[in-house]
Amino acid sequence: TPTQGISNCRHDTARDLGMPDDQVRVVCKFMGGGFGNKNQNQDADLIAAILARRAGAPVALELSRHEDWLGVHGRWPTVQYYRVGVKNDGVVTAIDLRGYSGMGGYRKNSGGISGIELYGCPNVRREVSPVYTNRTTSGNFRAPTYPQGFFGIQSMMDDVADKMGIDPVEFVLKNAQHPGGTIDYTNYTLDECIREAARQFDWTRRWRSPAGSDVDPVKRGAGMSFMLFRSAVGRSSAIIRVDSREQYTLFVGVTDIGGGAKTTMGMIAAEALGVPLAQVEVVSGDTDRCPFSVGESGARTTVMTGTAVVEAARDLVGQLAERGMPTGPNVLIASATPDPSTGGKVRNCFGAHFVEVEVDTALGHVRITKYVAVHESGRIINHQTAKDQIRGAVIQGIGQALHEDLLYDPRNGQPLTPGFYGARHMTHLDAPDIETTFLETDDGYGPFGGKYVGESGIVLAPAAVGNAIFNAIGRRMTDLPITRDKIIEALT
Repeated sequence: TPTQGISNCRHDTARDLGMPDDQVRVVCKFMGGGFGNKNQNQDADLIAAILARRAGAPVALELSRHEDWLGVHGRWPTVQYYRVGVKNDGVVTAIDLRGYSGMGGYRKNSGGISGIELYGCPNVRREVSPVYTNRTTSGNFRAPTYPQGFFGIQSMMDDVADKMGIDPVEFVLKNAQHPGGTIDYTNYTLDECIREAARQFDWTRRWRSPAGSDVDPVKRGAGMSFMLFRSAVGRSSAIIRVDSREQYTLFVGVTDIGGGAKTTMGMIAAEALGVPLAQVEVVSGDTDRCPFSVGESGARTTVMTGTAVVEAARDLVGQLAERGMPTGPNVLIASATPDPSTGGKVRNCFGAHFVEVEVDTALGHVRITKYVAVHESGRIINHQTAKDQIRGAVIQGIGQALHEDLLYDPRNGQPLTPGFYGARHMTHLDAPDIETTFLETDDGYGPFGGKYVGESGIVLAPAAVGNAIFNAIGRRMTDLPITRDKIIEALT
């Protein structure tokens, strides 16, 4: 079944069927994508299981694209109202958020709105109300609370900087959350990310002051956004076996959902064992063969499962040093189920995105001409897949900012645009060149200092694109997606 968490899917299915966990087998080795929609057990899994038990025969359930679009959840829409207090020197002193999240007919998740925590502000009030609506159900979608929240608060702060006559980069460096007080970070690199991205982007040349001052009908503008981001947690297990042929087999309950988890786990094991990757076979995605995994969600696979792999490998290395390589049919086995702790410190990844856009004021068309993404995600284990994770996430975020929407008939609440064509997903032909840089660090935690990558790229794109459009046309666009008709209406 297409699931992001084979262990959780097995447990949930067994619970719903009134069976022991060991009587349910879940297999998912590779899947094209999950993005939160396939976490744990979903209705489709349970429907197939119920039908199979009643029929006494195997059952396959395949949803059409239309059914998939309407029957599973998407990101919750939000309405956000902000009030911000700021001193004459540009220091933010108060932030007040009143927000509403549309959860559809059934509440599956929190409906939270992130973003205020980005700022080191002494006075904060956040009141967020989940609202039931007669629309499709909302749930976790890649960095669930972040893109919509970051778009709201960073659009607001961009407005504040504009009204104060302060460069947005200077405003962020002055007001972003910094170490000290009640927060103790394992490391902190936000300022470095912002300055490096600004340097690569050539911010002082591309940013327009005042906003909308480009006199050409095709106006250019620049915008930026930044992040402090923390992944989800949860324990995972790993088992490593070595035989007399010096062949190592790693068993992990991960599902590869496009981020290269299987390869990355093998790389971590090979590094910890001190052997070539070719000597490590990875067995994954099968509850009958693999130990418990918390699941591929919350950008936690490398950190949580990777830490288990490192500890199991070190245990096995110790056994080999004591006993030597096994002979004949004998094997040595090591396992680990760690509970990673940072000793009360906050472990974040950091990043900054800078965007330049062209806006055709006659047609309302937006074209991204430059996109720079700088991230600090600890030690990068697999450079190719890490860069692809950021690029793919940015493409999703740009789509959220400019294109993707699920429209409803106001007369009866029926969705009008379910499916790839109606939602206008970006393709590679639509995407700009995304210049991606990692500032590598090792804060002493995680597998060789590795942090989170998978979700962090999407959280910055909507805010950065929205701020760039404001800088180009001098009109603040507050409703996503920022489509041509909305731009033309704002300019008339």
